[in-house]
Amino acid sequence: MDALDRLIQLSRLQGALDQRCLLGGQWALDNPRRADGEAAYHVVLAGNCLLRLHGRPDVLLETGDIAMLPRGDAHVLACVPEHENGSPAADGSQTFQARDNGAVIIHTNVDESAATLDMLCGRFNYAPNALLIEVLPDVVKMSFARSEVPGLANLVGIMRREASEAAPGAQSIVSALSTALFTLLLRAHLEQQPSTSDILGLLANPRLGPSVIAMLERPSEKWTIDMLAQQSAMSRATYMRAFSALTTDSPMNLLARIRMQLAGTLLARTPKSIGEIADEVGYQSESAFSKKFKDAYGVGPGRFRQSRT
Repeated sequence: MDALDRLIQLSRLQGALDQRCLLGGQWALDNPRRADGEAAYHVVLAGNCLLRLHGRPDVLLETGDIAMLPRGDAHVLACVPEHENGSPAADGSQTFQARDNGAVIIHTNVDESAATLDMLCGRFNYAPNALLIEVLPDVVKMSFARSEVPGLANLVGIMRREASEAAPGAQSIVSALSTALFTLLLRAHLEQQPSTSDILGLLANPRLGPSVIAMLERPSEKWTIDMLAQQSAMSRATYMRAFSALTTDSPMNLLARIRMQLAGTLLARTPKSIGEIADEVGYQSESAFSKKFKDAYGVGPGRFRQSRT
């Protein structure tokens, strides 16, 4: 398992495809802020639209574009104004109809054959305080038509077919593919933004990466700065300078965050006792672990587990 796999595993990511929008004419869809731990995504299969976020310039989405909002910020999707696309808008209205085709909800305001926009809309659910989500920008935009990431266009094609044909098991298939879509989006994002200054940037750094990978692989080890510096074949002073040049986080703070996210995963997904989990994430004292966990999540480990059962 590589470091990116480990981060995705810690995030406890699950995808779902909620609806397919077939729209035309003048329209706008208000998307309120999602619940904590939920991202939104939109895949434009054909046509174009605008993605509007408060305080930011509009983002044009065209055929082949995928937009993800990692923190589920409130946004509006709207038709491109007439003067921007150079042609009159087709007839259409703000009266929307919805029907369940067995795989997704079809959301439309025109006769489906007259739609000028064909778009898939879904969500990604993830664990609280997920490191992987924290470091992503407010909007991640990618084109599956132009992306260099192998398989992205094929994956979207399968999602489109399953959402259209609604064969037996289609809902399970598109949900599983949504989870895979996140990983491919992230891979494409990293290829476009290789110098990002966060945990992803640390992982990509040829000198610092080994120490971060070691934290992810062996979080229970009694790490010190000197030990982490040895993983990166640096002196303590050189290691700290290189680390602080890429992030405002310290190695020990990053380690604590990795440990707490792993603890959350173990509490939610295993029957292990709190003492066993404390030991597995590097705490000899259950009380010290519980205090650190409450600082990170706002509740103690016992209540956290109860809320997820």
